[in-house]
Amino acid sequence: MRISISSSKVVTVVWSAVSFLMLCAPTQMAASSKARRRGAELFAQRGCAHCHGPAGVGGGRGPDLQLVRKRLTKQQMWRQIHDGGMMMPAFGGVLTPPQIHDLIAYLRAKRKVILSPAQAHPVGSQSEIAGGPAANQEHAEAR
Repeated sequence: MRISISSSKVVTVVWSAVSFLMLCAPTQMAASSKARRRGAELFAQRGCAHCHGPAGVGGGRGPDLQLVRKRLTKQQMWRQIHDGGMMMPAFGGVLTPPQIHDLIAYLRAKRKVILSPAQAHPVGSQSEIAGGPAANQEHAEAR
């Protein structure tokens, strides 16, 4: 027995299956801007900046979080925030799962590397060594 199926029916079935799987996926494809905004507010209000620096820039006690999306997956971020570890306290008893998701959305949305003042103008930087203002001043005084 041979069954004949048109290619348009196959495409329709495949597209329906893909759409269904996308809707049922356990994680969202992209975090909403509202989630990122709530995550930024949580970051500022819950004391994250105390260890990780303002907006996650600079670090100090904890690591700089500017490019954390390149170092940790969403699942790893969840585990770190929820369970703590590596000197970070656990926040699973303090934050709700939706709040943790919002923090992760905020951290994963960070794209631009912001230099701290020390990184932007380090002592002995190339501009000072090779023709920058300090080198030009020294050269002028030597004449």
